[in-house]
Amino acid sequence: MPDDHIQTVYDMLWDTSFEAISRGDIDIDPYITNPGLDRRRGLTLIFRPPEEIKTTVIDFLKSIQVLEPDQYYYGQSNLHFTVLSLFTAIPDYQEQYNQLDRYRKVVVEVIDGVSPFSLHLRGLTVSRGALMVCGYPDSDTLNNLRNALRQKLIQNNLAQGLDKRYTLTAAHSTVMRFSHPLRNPFELSQIIQTNRYREFGRFDVKCLQLVKNDWYMSQQHTPIMAEYYLRQA
Repeated sequence: MPDDHIQTVYDMLWDTSFEAISRGDIDIDPYITNPGLDRRRGLTLIFRPPEEIKTTVIDFLKSIQVLEPDQYYYGQSNLHFTVLSLFTAIPDYQEQYNQLDRYRKVVVEVIDGVSPFSLHLRGLTVSRGALMVCGYPDSDTLNNLRNALRQKLIQNNLAQGLDKRYTLTAAHSTVMRFSHPLRNPFELSQIIQTNRYREFGRFDVKCLQLVKNDWYMSQQHTPIMAEYYLRQA
């Protein structure tokens, strides 16, 4: 998918949320500080950045953490990019988990022959609930894969929890969620604006993971069900 389409998505998020954040008008996640109350679980196909990219992102987050130590920051273990939520995390998930073999069969059939692709990480965008690093794929491979998965899930009557929040077309990674009122909203907005087009690096996506997951991809609740290595067609 061309960069200009993805940029439109990131700009739309920014334009509808940045000013609100600068005023401290944010959406606070009710579960982050009470994880025991959060029973939502899903099934998601993801990929993870290499360690050097993780380090670059986390080093940047430290500059925000000084200002806003109360928020929820993603770390080495749960930084990720979503290919597709095969079903969005919900409290009543067991019926879907009982069909795990069927979901896995769909993934295997779709990714056969999918080639590796590259992702360029550049800049930030925001929602009223989170801060995200913006990703730009070098080809249409990622969204072609998503569309093929959606079609196959529909054909196999496995689309009940598909795209429950929105139809994913971008390639961002959520790196911070708001869990408390902001201490320094204006200063935070200044840091985010200064780094709106910050370079975070590039990497090749060669391995996908199918994971059971909670809402935050926290390590203790995100067992890997399968790994798939992409090979040149």
